[in-house]
Amino acid sequence: MTLSLGSQVKNVLEIGIFNSLLTDLLRRTNYNVTTADIDPHLSPDIVLDLAQDFTLPENTFDLIMLFQVLEHMPYEQSEQALQRLAAATKKYLIISIPYNTEHFSIQLKLSFTNRPRHIFINIPKFWSQKPLCSQHYWEMGLKDYPKERILNSVAKAGLKVKQEFIDPLNPYHYFLVLQKN
Repeated sequence: MTLSLGSQVKNVLEIGIFNSLLTDLLRRTNYNVTTADIDPHLSPDIVLDLAQDFTLPENTFDLIMLFQVLEHMPYEQSEQALQRLAAATKKYLIISIPYNTEHFSIQLKLSFTNRPRHIFINIPKFWSQKPLCSQHYWEMGLKDYPKERILNSVAKAGLKVKQEFIDPLNPYHYFLVLQKN
């Protein structure tokens, strides 16, 4: 994902470092990576609570990425954090959020193709308000959190969607590659 942004990205901020696997991979490919997390025991470069009023140095990071982080706070706080992150990035923001759906997925690998093809159908659980994870305040696809609401929040933050995709092997993770307007 990040590597496909090519030479436009050099300085990266990863928020929510968990096991630091991505940070290590990016550093091995010569990206300058700064880490941020709410948990000081993970030894991030910056201790950061997105639910609080925070500031980051503007125009320092070409890319800010956070995967499965925003849903751990009420939606209104997630929107505010998204706006602050949009102000802080020079170019891009990559996020993943949980996509609560009923899904059907098939992977096909044909002898004459180099890579497998995926066919999947997702039906958002618009009738439910209960996230799959008890630590989540909200998840895309649930009642009151349709995809359109998320995309409106993205636009309100001053970002445009450059790319969006689902990992067909794990459709619970919905990825948005966002570009600063």
